[in-house]
Amino acid sequence: MYKRVLIIIIVMTLILTGCTKIDNNLDIIIDTVMNGKNISANTVSTGYELYIPVGVMQLSDNEYNQKLKIRDRYIYLYVDTISYYYKNSLNYKSDDDYNYYYKEINFNNKVGYIGINKLDDNTYFCESIYNNSKIEFYTDIEDLSYILTNSLIIQNNIKFNDELIKIELEGSISDSREMKYELDKPKDSESTFSKYLQEYVPNTNSEVVLPDED
Repeated sequence: MYKRVLIIIIVMTLILTGCTKIDNNLDIIIDTVMNGKNISANTVSTGYELYIPVGVMQLSDNEYNQKLKIRDRYIYLYVDTISYYYKNSLNYKSDDDYNYYYKEINFNNKVGYIGINKLDDNTYFCESIYNNSKIEFYTDIEDLSYILTNSLIIQNNIKFNDELIKIELEGSISDSREMKYELDKPKDSESTFSKYLQEYVPNTNSEVVLPDED
């Protein structure tokens, strides 16, 4: 509880004062969330459990894909249990891929990055990759810090269940030769973020309709 109150105070202070550059604001938020103590999970899914903060609405749970809502914005979460289980390395994008903000994350042997693009309509598209999970959302500048804070709290507190993941993978192997072929060489394979997100989150390289415009 103390951690959440502290984060909320920091976020509200940064939003209300407006006296610090947005880059510095986001740096403080990221460092505060990542250095905080873990929060007990309150939601269970396939092979993992997570903490969904108060004020965040869970709209759907499709095994590894979660659709959430923060204020009036849709948040898309993908949890990559395969890359977690086989300790696959993360496919990094560079800061050149983002025109607004980029920061690499490395806390407690968990790596990732935050990348934000400012779009032509002054909407911001954020990708948060951390702890073998990915969150994507669109927002305006007023809600950016608040939504990113909640997103990082969710990602930072994802806990994986190795036994359940193993059972799930063994079932996939017995059901599909193609899946078995992919899992036979996991250490050299790439992260599966892109493959699975194509089924759930719009491809940002093409023209898309923002989730909140549905």
